[in-house]
Amino acid sequence: MRNLKKRMIAATSAMLMLCPTTTCMAASENGSIMLLSNVSSGPTYDALTTILNGMGSELGYDIKVAYGDSFNDPAGNLSAVKNAMTDDVKAVIMMQDGGVQNIMDEYPDLYVAGYTTAMDSVYTNDGASVAVRDNDHFLGTVAGDYVDAGKIGEMFAEKVIENGYHKVGTMIFPVYAYPEMAEKDAAFRSTIDSYNETVGEDEKIEVVGDAHVLEFSPLDESYFMEEDHSDLDCIVAFCDPGFVYSAMINARDMGLISDSTKLFAVGYLDDENFQADIGGEGTVQMIYTASPESITYCLAMIDNALNGLKYTDQDKYEEVDSPLYIIDSVEDIENVSTKSLLGVADFANCGVTVDQMKNVLLRFNENATYNDLMDLMNSDSMTVDRF
Repeated sequence: MRNLKKRMIAATSAMLMLCPTTTCMAASENGSIMLLSNVSSGPTYDALTTILNGMGSELGYDIKVAYGDSFNDPAGNLSAVKNAMTDDVKAVIMMQDGGVQNIMDEYPDLYVAGYTTAMDSVYTNDGASVAVRDNDHFLGTVAGDYVDAGKIGEMFAEKVIENGYHKVGTMIFPVYAYPEMAEKDAAFRSTIDSYNETVGEDEKIEVVGDAHVLEFSPLDESYFMEEDHSDLDCIVAFCDPGFVYSAMINARDMGLISDSTKLFAVGYLDDENFQADIGGEGTVQMIYTASPESITYCLAMIDNALNGLKYTDQDKYEEVDSPLYIIDSVEDIENVSTKSLLGVADFANCGVTVDQMKNVLLRFNENATYNDLMDLMNSDSMTVDRF
């Protein structure tokens, strides 16, 4: 359930609940791959469908899109797949984990891979879909960021330390929906505590109070009227910047916070004002999002499986980290907004070329290895460093 993007944003939820529709390309020789998406619009959606359609065309697959249940309900996700299912669908890429077991029980010949979800219901020992972990048609998953969620907290903490901030507030979505946010917040605090043990009193960093929980609604400016919140050096939000940024700007205009209060957050916003405020002296000091190119991992798993092939050096289907677009400078955001699929959804902007893709597929390269695929996943092709 560790989806990078919030599944329960009200507006998006309404659209998803009303959209059993599918979109697809013309008939293709190798059948269809279905994307069970947890979003129906926006930069991430456009980037992913552009990659899938582009690569699918080259590899001989149609791409269909179905919209998952807005609350990740197993019955709702199964219903979405049923509504979109046609005889030519050979595999599903699921962007949320509710109902994996139900879907695979209903369609035992279907291959399933996860994307931007750690598949907690599969990889947690008491998860509702744990039984499919050993099903040879379950092909693993690409997490929303890191499988070890604490690494995100450590990354943000290291940036806070590097930037010399001394008073910090943290924000999360409810833990009952996103348990990994508690892990990220705890790792952030632990890293700060370890740092504080090595420095003098005037260099220590204070993390103010417990993490502020955003109950699936934007931050209210009244937060900055509470004790110890008006003089924060920065906010570390383990959630979408759209839930925090506007309130910070409003609070600044109202004189509730300093012009120098900074923000760290998770996700990419297609908003000119927000993007112009990233890096340098801007409000936003770091955001990150899963590399859209990382969905090619799912395509590799599916293409090999559909052709009865498996890498000789691959022991099992597993959870893997998503490469990240880490954006913390003016140069980074300019490159991403003008040269990447998130900024311009043109297949020519895909960081992974068709030749690179075919090189890691056993159908085209009998000497390809799982290590080759992971080298691609860990390469500059998946990050902003390629620019």
